[in-house]
Amino acid sequence: MYQFQKFSWRRKNENRRGVVSVEFALTAPLLFLLLFAALELGHANMVLNTAEAAAYEGARVGIIPGATAAECQAAANRILDVCSVHGAQVVVTPANLNLATDTVAIDISVPYSQNTMGIANFTGSLVISRRCELTRE
Repeated sequence: MYQFQKFSWRRKNENRRGVVSVEFALTAPLLFLLLFAALELGHANMVLNTAEAAAYEGARVGIIPGATAAECQAAANRILDVCSVHGAQVVVTPANLNLATDTVAIDISVPYSQNTMGIANFTGSLVISRRCELTRE
């Protein structure tokens, strides 16, 4: 009589307990580093786009005849406040707008250290700067 043995890919007496735990312990830090870096850099991109939109909106207000530099700054700060961008510096060039002014430029500088998500600081001392210059009507 023949006896059939059950075939198994596992070797007998091979102790593999804890292998998954060790593999996870080795790969998890890299996975979390990449995850947090992606979140932080995505947020930095959002702040960059917000600064660009704020510069454009401030310049749009400035090209209207009779507009003042304070109105340009207020329009830019409104956009920055909506997206919770803190510590931004808005500079209107020229500081005094009049009918002879040809172009209006808005420069916005945002220190990213004041806007980080707090997860990790992958950006260091990054300062996001955007400029928009439009011709007056």
